[in-house]
Amino acid sequence: MVILKKIFHRGEYRIGIDFPFDIEKKKKLQGIGGKWSSTKGIWYVDYNKESYRKIKQIFPEFLIEKPVEDKVLPGPGLKDGRDTARIAAKENDGALRSKDAAGHKTPGSDSNKYQAVFDGKSGKYWILRLPYNEPLSEKLLAVKGVYWNRKNRAYMVYRHIRAKAAVEALLGLPGLFPEDYYNPEQAVHSNEKVVVRRHTADPRMMEVYLPKVSALIQKVKRLMGSRYSKAEKCYLLPATSDMMENIAKIAHESGFTLQREVEASYLKKRNAPNIKAIRLEKTLQNLMEETPEAARVYMTAYTDFLLARNYSHSTIRNYGNAMNRFMRFFKFRNPDELDDADILRYLGTLIKKGVSTDTVNLAVNAVKLYYVNVLKRPYEDLKIPRPRQGAKMRSVLTQAECFSLFSQVDNPKHKLMLLMGYGAGLRLSEIIYLRWEDILFAEHKIHLKQTKGSRERMVMLPWSVVAFLENYRKLYPSDGWVFTGQHKGEPISASTVQQVMRGAVEKAGLTKKATVHTLRHSFATHLLEAGTDLRFIQELMGHKDIKTTVIYTHLTKRSADQIQSPLDRMMDGIEKEIKDKKLPPADEDKKKPGKKDKN
Repeated sequence: MVILKKIFHRGEYRIGIDFPFDIEKKKKLQGIGGKWSSTKGIWYVDYNKESYRKIKQIFPEFLIEKPVEDKVLPGPGLKDGRDTARIAAKENDGALRSKDAAGHKTPGSDSNKYQAVFDGKSGKYWILRLPYNEPLSEKLLAVKGVYWNRKNRAYMVYRHIRAKAAVEALLGLPGLFPEDYYNPEQAVHSNEKVVVRRHTADPRMMEVYLPKVSALIQKVKRLMGSRYSKAEKCYLLPATSDMMENIAKIAHESGFTLQREVEASYLKKRNAPNIKAIRLEKTLQNLMEETPEAARVYMTAYTDFLLARNYSHSTIRNYGNAMNRFMRFFKFRNPDELDDADILRYLGTLIKKGVSTDTVNLAVNAVKLYYVNVLKRPYEDLKIPRPRQGAKMRSVLTQAECFSLFSQVDNPKHKLMLLMGYGAGLRLSEIIYLRWEDILFAEHKIHLKQTKGSRERMVMLPWSVVAFLENYRKLYPSDGWVFTGQHKGEPISASTVQQVMRGAVEKAGLTKKATVHTLRHSFATHLLEAGTDLRFIQELMGHKDIKTTVIYTHLTKRSADQIQSPLDRMMDGIEKEIKDKKLPPADEDKKKPGKKDKN
């Protein structure tokens, strides 16, 4: 259900549009100039009749939230703040209702003071929507089984009788939720099955038809290479035996029967998903979804250039998002119509918002790359300054802290991930995508291939983890990924590695802010303290520029210990003179010898 409400945002009244997360509605709103407010957590358009007319065109059915104030400032094109409701009442002929078709309370009902809306169910949860109320929010989140879903901007209430009673009592709305409580042992409908068929358009893929069960759909969506086909109304997945095994496992765990209409010969190992292609496809899809239809020609030209330069998916994502924010600031006008003064105004706005210098520098890089390489403007003609940036101190753990950290992890796989991150100076992505074939046991080296900037390099394999690795392989036999994920044939997720690190830091009682990348910083710093040449460290770290490696010289304890404060030198000198009796002690009688005491 789409709900319209009046909001005050950025010094003006706006028409707020609130609805459950829906990509189609999101695209429609962007098409009429709708913007997302992170502060308010809502979409909005200008407060005038033209905006309301466009909303009515794209959303034939909606509700209007009754304004709290009786008197408000007029918006552009309207006489006062109540005109939106008047227009809707006249044109919608009774669109304002106190209950929806299901009979649940909706905004505008006098008995519903919190304007709570029951919005269906998702798996084991009911969906609850209501305007933000800080005291009420704290009470809701204190109820066992209630949490806030940031993505869908709604409260999720566990489908249990105690959670139902507690939330309804807080809202003063008995009967708000139905009595379809969640039972994990409840049998699914016998006529519903998970069906797997050939995909005639592409023999490398197979079609997977799923019952409309949220929990099941979410599991299949997370499989590597999974994508939804609107034409076939099914999910397409790589036609491999590992993927078929994963689908069978998910169906069994969810209580569904698997109807397999694909023979074994159709499943081939060569159909396994290409990680790079999957990440690029997902990145491009997300960028296009964030760009209105009229402006996609500019974004397409930009991403085509970035792809031609063989930039990684993360670089394309960062530059694409920065360019999208730039175009959104100018309401997606043709960038070729903008001049240096416009670009400076945008950068100045970023500074006034208090964003970091790294974000501003990213914006400068993204804009310059577009104008120089896509629009072919001479680089020297772009007079775009960069913000001044001070040096940052990176967090580094001592060797004792690292040892304490590793001691807190009992799981062999989790401990080995952290040991490899520190012992070889690996990045998070290098830990995740490490394969057994990349570990050269005979040479005590690791051949890293999927690295930042696509620069392959050789790093050391610590002697102390060789036996650990061999025992680990016996526990987790695999010929592919060293650290396998939840599903067969897939690597471990980045969020899992980060979660392991957070848990170890907390158990070790460390007060420093430490992430997986902190282990890499500690590796380089400890090598430098041990006297390793800076050039060797540069090669081991995979730094393109020696200036990046030089930063670690500011972090070494050895160099810091060689510097003494002038106060310490002064006090040491005074103490030495006192010992040598060159100066009298402070409490010694200072009378001159040879003179009698007159008293």
